[in-house]
Amino acid sequence: MRAVIFLDRFHPNYDAVQSMHVYSDLVLEKLQELPGLELTPEPVYLDELSEKAELTQQAQIVFSKWGMPEISREMVQRYFPNLKAIFYAGSSIKRFALPFFAQGVRIFAAGEANAEAAAEFTLANILLANKGAHRACRMYKNAQGYQQARREADARTGNYRAKVGLIGVGRVGSRVAELLKPFDVDVLAYDPYLTPYRAKQLHVVIAELEELFSECDVISSHLPSNAQTAGMLNYDLFSLMMPHATFINAALFEPVVEADLVRALQEVPTRTAVLDSIRAEADPSNDIFLTLDNAILTPHIAGSFGGELERMGELLVEACSDYLSGRPSRHEQFQDHLSVGC
Repeated sequence: MRAVIFLDRFHPNYDAVQSMHVYSDLVLEKLQELPGLELTPEPVYLDELSEKAELTQQAQIVFSKWGMPEISREMVQRYFPNLKAIFYAGSSIKRFALPFFAQGVRIFAAGEANAEAAAEFTLANILLANKGAHRACRMYKNAQGYQQARREADARTGNYRAKVGLIGVGRVGSRVAELLKPFDVDVLAYDPYLTPYRAKQLHVVIAELEELFSECDVISSHLPSNAQTAGMLNYDLFSLMMPHATFINAALFEPVVEADLVRALQEVPTRTAVLDSIRAEADPSNDIFLTLDNAILTPHIAGSFGGELERMGELLVEACSDYLSGRPSRHEQFQDHLSVGC
C-alpha cells in the first residue's frame, strides 16, 4: 500500500520540530519495514496538493499529526480518491475527520500515547500539591523566606492517606488512577459512565462532584471539551474546596468557568490552582491568573512533546501493522467518538 505523510505547515497547531520527533528516523525505519507498506518519507503539505496530486491520488494510507489539514469532502475525493486509512499522531480527531469518514476512510489515533504523558504530568503535580511544594517554592524564593515556606508546606496533608478526586475517567483519568495505585492515597472519581466494576479495577470510589470538591485535598480535572462539559466546573463547586485544597487542570479549559475559579482563589488565598491550559494562553498579558500567587501556570506541556512524541509515532507503527495484517486495533476511532471530545 502506498502511503504519504500529509501536513498543513500553516496550521496553528503545526510544529516542524514536533514532526521530526513523531516521525523520527527510528519511526520511519520501522514503518518502511512493514510488509506491504510503501511510504514516501518526505511530507506532502496542504499548499502543495496541486503539484503533488499524482502522488496523493495513489495514496491508500496517510500519516499525520497535530496540524492535520482540515479539507472538504470534495478535496478528499479529488486528491485522495484511493485513501483507505489515516494514522494520526494526536488525540481528538474531530477537527478533520468527518469528510474522511464520509468517504469510508478508517482513522487510527495515538491518543493512548498522549494520555500517558498527560497522566505522568498529573501524577507529579498531585504528589507535589499534597506536599505544598508549588506554593512553598515561590515563598522560599520571595520575601517570605524559608520559615513561611515551611509553614505553607506544613499546612498540607502530605501524601499519606490524602484524598484525591478525579473528574473524568477516560483515557487520561483512568491512567492517573492506575499510576496512583502504589501510593497510600484514597481516590474518589466522578464520571457518569464509570461502572462499579471499572471503579473496582481502578481502585477508586465513585462520588458526586460536590463530594470531590468538599472532601479532596487535590481535585484533578480530565474532562473532554464538548457541549456537554462546557462551563461544568463553576463557583458552586469551587467554593466547596477546603482551605488548603488544590485544583489541577491538565485538560482543555472549556469545562472551567475561569472567573468562578478566580473568585474561589481570591476568597481563600490558601487554595491553589495548577493550570496547564487557560483561555488566554495565546496572549496572557492581561490574564488575571498571572497576578494570583496561588495560581500556578504551565505552558500547555501536559501532553506529549520533545522525546515523548516518538512514543506516538511508535504507537502508529503498531496500529498500522495491525491494519495491514487485518487485525483489529484498539487505536481505531469511529464517527460516534466525535461527540465525546478528546
